[in-house]
Amino acid sequence: MSELNNFSASVEGMQEAAVFEDGIVTNGQAIPVPTPGYLAATTKIDISNLPSGSLHDFITDNGITVTFSTPMQKLGPVPDGWATWSSPPFSESANPDVLYTVDQNILTMELSDSARIFGFELEPFFFGVSTYTADFYSGDTLVDSITRDVNGNAGARLFGRVGEPINRVVVSGPDTFAIAQIRLQTALEQIQKVMLIISLLLLLLVIPPFLL
Repeated sequence: MSELNNFSASVEGMQEAAVFEDGIVTNGQAIPVPTPGYLAATTKIDISNLPSGSLHDFITDNGITVTFSTPMQKLGPVPDGWATWSSPPFSESANPDVLYTVDQNILTMELSDSARIFGFELEPFFFGVSTYTADFYSGDTLVDSITRDVNGNAGARLFGRVGEPINRVVVSGPDTFAIAQIRLQTALEQIQKVMLIISLLLLLLVIPPFLL
């Protein structure tokens, strides 16, 4: 329980800083960097086993599927096929596997399950600073919007949020881009974690102290 509480508290602090420093606008809570709490609370869709150069209309892992509006080309790990990325604390790793939009500067991601937490790292193709926006939807309702200036030269940044469940994300900017480290926590996962914590607490209440 303390881990979840600490994550919520840390996100609130990050959101306040992000709104003023990074131009993030959101109705929920923005997650501008991949903190340990964010990593622990989410599941990553692993793309490392996809062949380099292959095209994909969707990715799936652990029963979760993300479908793309345009075929995404798997490249990496950086710098194989994609020259640069940022380093921690701004990203999980300086050498991730990435998915490239090829010839599109707009990408829609449809989630098979609604997610309370969703995030991905993004870096533009152009070696300069470009502005990108991620709009988070529940059905046709816009829930959150995050806008960040991102440097294409080793400047990848996290577009992450926690709040009302969403099932679609639209990413747009002036140039093609790559994304990496797609992470989420579905609404069902959140319920399951809460029920597990409650079950453990109830178990502690009924076990005699001398057995602990």
